[in-house]
Amino acid sequence: MRTNEERIAAMHKRAAEIEREDKNRKVLIMQGASVVAGLAAVIVLAFIMPGMAGSLAVESATSAARASIFSANNSLGYIVIAVIAFLFGISVAVFCFRLKKWRDENGDAEEK
Repeated sequence: MRTNEERIAAMHKRAAEIEREDKNRKVLIMQGASVVAGLAAVIVLAFIMPGMAGSLAVESATSAARASIFSANNSLGYIVIAVIAFLFGISVAVFCFRLKKWRDENGDAEEK
């Protein structure tokens, strides 16, 4: 038979476990939502940017500027999308490393 102190300690332990599970669930939801939002932004920009870059083309370019590979085509939009996608990949990787570090730190604290 348990004493009142043991029951109270078990209740506090279970409350802390429930709180930790809720916190982990919120972190996973935030992680998933941020990845989906970033991916959606890259896809939307991939469809919009080439048309916008084509409309921003300068008509009165000098002969030196016409030698550029970006002067008369829409490739600038694709380059911008590639850079944004690369930066998005870096941010997801950094976020995952920080999340792993956070989980390792909290895992060590939970074991104690």
